[in-house]
Amino acid sequence: MSITAAFLLFLNLGHACSMYKITKDGKTIVGNNEDWFSPNSQFWYEPGAEGHYGVMYMGLLNDFAQGALNEAGLVFDGFANPELEVVNTEGKKEINIAEAIRHIMQTMRTVQEVKAYLSTINLSALSSSQVVFVDQSGTYLIVEGDALIIGDEPEKSFSNFYYSQINSLEEVNIPTFKNGMEFINTSQGASSIDYCSQVMEQFSNTNVFGTQYSTIYDLSTLKVRVYLFHDYSVYIELDLMEELALGKHSVMIADLFDDQSSGSQHYQKYNNKEQPAQLLKELIHAGNYPSEKELVGMGFNTVINTLGYEWLKDKEDPQSAIEVFEYGIQLMPNDADLYDSLGEAYFENKDWQLSIKNYAQSLVLDPGNENALEMLGKIKQEISEIEAKN
Repeated sequence: MSITAAFLLFLNLGHACSMYKITKDGKTIVGNNEDWFSPNSQFWYEPGAEGHYGVMYMGLLNDFAQGALNEAGLVFDGFANPELEVVNTEGKKEINIAEAIRHIMQTMRTVQEVKAYLSTINLSALSSSQVVFVDQSGTYLIVEGDALIIGDEPEKSFSNFYYSQINSLEEVNIPTFKNGMEFINTSQGASSIDYCSQVMEQFSNTNVFGTQYSTIYDLSTLKVRVYLFHDYSVYIELDLMEELALGKHSVMIADLFDDQSSGSQHYQKYNNKEQPAQLLKELIHAGNYPSEKELVGMGFNTVINTLGYEWLKDKEDPQSAIEVFEYGIQLMPNDADLYDSLGEAYFENKDWQLSIKNYAQSLVLDPGNENALEMLGKIKQEISEIEAKN
């Protein structure tokens, strides 16, 4: 299963990241909520060298940066959005978007610089997502593929929608975004970490794909406040320059908090090697979902695949992935994609016969599954090579 397909179901599962910036009295504060199912988020730091800025990145175990702050006070965050075709690609440079963003964060301080650079690049990879940059002055850049929108309003909020596709924020039908905007519109804004924290609490999400962490950035002092798992009663604060002085390093966000905090407890449960499907079982019990049809309707196979593939690919633990996918199939025995996932887990575990069995069942449920056909061919080749050696 391609994990990219999971993004199509974000909103059905209550997922909506959010970002807010406020500029007052020459000071800019930016807040971000990262909503997702997995709590396995980390910070990693790359000190500057040879004229490059030092950068604090944040993302999951795959080391793909979902946000970053550099020592020039430039910050970015990304959002999964509905498909919006990118057509302005002729003559543009072919550069991997992750590499492009890394170059931006290491070498640029203003959004005008970022816009000039991105206007030369083929941004078709962003056809179902957008990126937002904010610099120390409070000026922002929204990157929507073809549209590169610069603005400098004192306050601006962002979520999983395109500004180019709406006439008014009243059209945005994202409950958490509406909650946050109601708070902003009825409160006296301040360019402080405390006020921005209150805003992000109103934007936060406690659903299955909830707010795993919130980061609040002071772009002048380069101080960062962090909240874990939509708990705004406890936070830690980091100093970007102090972290960069420690050299290149990384840390799991949950490890920055006390073991007894709600976020840390959730993190431990999610990563329970002894019972890798424990969290799924608790979600099913809490939701009291009685039928496969209901689980299909809410896209629960996305939840199962998210957890299973993290065990399989990022942690390289196929046995735990097998347990997750097998539990998923107990819940959804007619899901071809889950059989495909289980087939892959057995393949990585070098259990050829069970891999064949599950890919075959996936084909029974979905005869058009080309991935299953391709993998069955690979298994046949693996078996032939083993037999030849013997």
